[in-house]
Amino acid sequence: MIRLEGATLLTPDERIDHAVLVLDGERIAYAGPAQGAPSAAPEDEIEHVPGRVIIPGFVNAHTHLAMQILRGVADDVPLMPWLEEHVWPIEARMTPEDILQGTRLALLEAVAAGVTCVNDMYGSMDRVAEAIGESGIRGMITQGLIGAQDAERESLRRGVALHERWQGALGGRIQVALGPHAPYTCPPDYLREVADYAAALSAPVHIHLAETRGETEELARQGTSPARVLTQSGLSRQHVIAAHMVFPGDGDIGILASLSLGVAHCPVSNLKLGCGFAPTRRLRDAGVPVGIGSDGAASANLLDPFLSMKAAAWIAKGVAQDAAALTARDVLRMATREGAIALGWPRLGALERGYLADLVVVDLRGYRLQPVFDPYSALVYTATSRDVERVYASGRLIYREGHHLVVDAQDVLASARQAAERIAGQQLL
Repeated sequence: MIRLEGATLLTPDERIDHAVLVLDGERIAYAGPAQGAPSAAPEDEIEHVPGRVIIPGFVNAHTHLAMQILRGVADDVPLMPWLEEHVWPIEARMTPEDILQGTRLALLEAVAAGVTCVNDMYGSMDRVAEAIGESGIRGMITQGLIGAQDAERESLRRGVALHERWQGALGGRIQVALGPHAPYTCPPDYLREVADYAAALSAPVHIHLAETRGETEELARQGTSPARVLTQSGLSRQHVIAAHMVFPGDGDIGILASLSLGVAHCPVSNLKLGCGFAPTRRLRDAGVPVGIGSDGAASANLLDPFLSMKAAAWIAKGVAQDAAALTARDVLRMATREGAIALGWPRLGALERGYLADLVVVDLRGYRLQPVFDPYSALVYTATSRDVERVYASGRLIYREGHHLVVDAQDVLASARQAAERIAGQQLL
């Protein structure tokens, strides 16, 4: 067993100082005060970590990992021109090998920032699954489904085949959803067909929804709304992860609250693309679980959950003109346990006995963080990914003090650079 002693355990609900955390394989065996901890055995690996906080591993509730290789390729452009004039034409040139290398590069950044679970939608998802497996973390993977003419049957076939190959793979570290891209790329008949397959497979559904005002206004002209798209198509028969949800329609929040559904809030991407401000407080007040996602690095530029937590808090406070609209504890919950609930992933995102041993050790002793009056405030409002000291996934130490322990970071960087230069057709800095 692995014993971490002397740190402060920090969950949204409880702070335990001078704590002991015991990892037994891929599960947490004990998390609590030292006086109640089981006695150490001679063979236990004991680590003393005073001055640190231990939190659950971050859950990135919505991302496109392979887009790491497109970081900075088209900045300062609104969403639809960004997609149609820049991203989609470049993606058409990407090979499965490019997607593998982009994903591997993204996971270097994500793991170093404390991310231990990702919810990813893209193409060539077998390669994405390979990269997630190599990294040591866990992920929900989704083949992006586009309902456009000849692509309809082929993309859906790939999505179903992906589920057959990877669902529950790697000891349960890989889960598979079906992923209709969005209502504006998937017509109603196609969404109904995806819904039927999702029900037959008992698979969750991952979809971009209500990302822009224009999308919601167009649905209103058609006599529907983002939430009603889910119910009318039958997608809501399964658990749904709705990415963005910036502009729910009239009455939508009540409908969303009645479904098995989680929202993936992507504050940095939504801000940078000029999409708007998701009503996170209203959603959560209605009982809708809201996780935090990065979106892809081509739009958000960074996959940093610390930045996303700050942005989520600042946006909610500013929109509501209420400093308590989202507290530090709220956003920590959203980035960990609530993100797991939004994905429908059980026994994940908490420091409790029997939960998956995915956790992050954050060092609060640095001069940028001192003095620490409140560790929640220090973690959410001040700490950055540079303060991550260790990352454990399934009870395995995968990152420590700036070093990746299960992948060759220099090999990943070199391979990703070669792929990026091939895509760009030029030498890069």
